[in-house]
Amino acid sequence: MFHAAIRPHRILCAYSTRLGKYTHNATLTQIAPTVAHCGYFSTNVTDRVAATSATTDKFKEEDIADHSWRQQNHIWTKYELAEKMATKEQKHVPVTVSDKVMSGIMRTLYRTFNAVTGYREVNPPTRAIEWRLIVLESFAGVPGFMVAAFRHFHSLRTLQRDHGAIFTLLEEAENERMHLMVCLKMFEAGFVTRALVITAQVTMTPFLALTYAISPGAMHRFVGYLEETAVHTYANIIEHVDTPGTHLHKSWSTLDAPDVAKNYWRLEPGADKWRDVLCHILADEAHHRDVNHTYASLGPEDENPFIEEHKRDFDAAVARRVPDLLKMNSERSLKK
Repeated sequence: MFHAAIRPHRILCAYSTRLGKYTHNATLTQIAPTVAHCGYFSTNVTDRVAATSATTDKFKEEDIADHSWRQQNHIWTKYELAEKMATKEQKHVPVTVSDKVMSGIMRTLYRTFNAVTGYREVNPPTRAIEWRLIVLESFAGVPGFMVAAFRHFHSLRTLQRDHGAIFTLLEEAENERMHLMVCLKMFEAGFVTRALVITAQVTMTPFLALTYAISPGAMHRFVGYLEETAVHTYANIIEHVDTPGTHLHKSWSTLDAPDVAKNYWRLEPGADKWRDVLCHILADEAHHRDVNHTYASLGPEDENPFIEEHKRDFDAAVARRVPDLLKMNSERSLKK
């Protein structure tokens, strides 16, 4: 029978090493006897957690933005960003009746959303874009999480595996939530914006849940169309940021990216402006578009075709973290 006092903790040691990046030296000194050598636990779990909680400062938001240890997002290269930008006009042509219904609903919502937010494609006002992005990203994070929950409970209920889709959907939901967190670092949400966020979530979540319960493919197709509009919106925003004389060029062309965005997408010096963030968000949305249109065409028992992508992203994250981990271990050894 497993006992916490004798369990090898090499995996948790790696976590503790990573934790050391965000703690003061005093904290590292206190936890070193327990975790420094990757041996075996010899202290009570409750005592260890209590000691860590008492001595560890609050995690910085920009540090938590590094997702190398959870739901790793894809880190886009310059080539990949250009490749995704080139697909900005890529559209799925409705074929089935279900496709046409979902496409029609999306077009109606898009026009309504434009009217409510005051958005126009020619020289849009900066303020209209700000609250449009907050509302858009707050809603875009709903479908992935909701479908992941459906599939999670289905797997438990049927005692069957999920074929790897849950992770992809949760990563998508977290990615959209991070878009929102990044946007909130750049501009504030007023009362009207918050009201729209709540309204969109309260009204559209039941619609998406009912649609998925009836036809999973139809729900994914709807999200695919939603992501098409998101890609179109971001491409239009970037174009105006690059165009002298426009509202967005005046307001956004020289802005720096927030630290949260720099860590989340691992932005390099010289490519760490707010415009660069918009390009990364566009690439994310284009990927979500492709993922959902793919899922709309898959059968319930088909394997997740994106598993290899997740593996490559994880391997890349490990490769980025190893030098830091080795450096921290070396510095810790020298202090003894």
